[in-house]
Amino acid sequence: FKVQTRAGKVYLSQELVDDNAINFSAEIQAQMQKLVDNTDNAQIVAKLKTLTPVVVKDVDGIKQAKNTQLDPSLQPIVVVNQSAFNWLDTQKDSEGRYLMSEDIQAPTGKALFGLPVVELSDAVLPNAGDGQFTMFISDLQETIAVFRRNQVTTKWTQFDSYSQGLAVRLRNGCEFID
Repeated sequence: FKVQTRAGKVYLSQELVDDNAINFSAEIQAQMQKLVDNTDNAQIVAKLKTLTPVVVKDVDGIKQAKNTQLDPSLQPIVVVNQSAFNWLDTQKDSEGRYLMSEDIQAPTGKALFGLPVVELSDAVLPNAGDGQFTMFISDLQETIAVFRRNQVTTKWTQFDSYSQGLAVRLRNGCEFID
């Protein structure tokens, strides 16, 4: 598998670190970890976008694709953007009951056909077109592997400029498994 090296660094003046009640070093390290997570997620979404789509016209089509095109041994989740989540969240059955159910274990607190629903922003996962929503129903752990050769986070003091440096270096990539 092929991996790429990505790196980022931030310098903080020692005065900023010493003279504030906020622990800027810890805050920036947390932001760097979010950056690593966002990088992984962007790579995964880019890979998912290369899949051949199954076009469905309604909720019944979603259910049919889930029932007939996924291996029953998988543990799939539903990944949607904000627009698709909103659309799904407003769909009702013939008796006026909402189709998405409560699921305290799902990241969004909702489930569709018993599958946990994960919501991404429209910016990360754009709509397929006007009135066309993008969603993935898959066991992501069986679909894509994230290969991480290494990740190094460092912190150092620069005496010549009276500052601190924080950096993260990541070597990773992702590939389809199945």
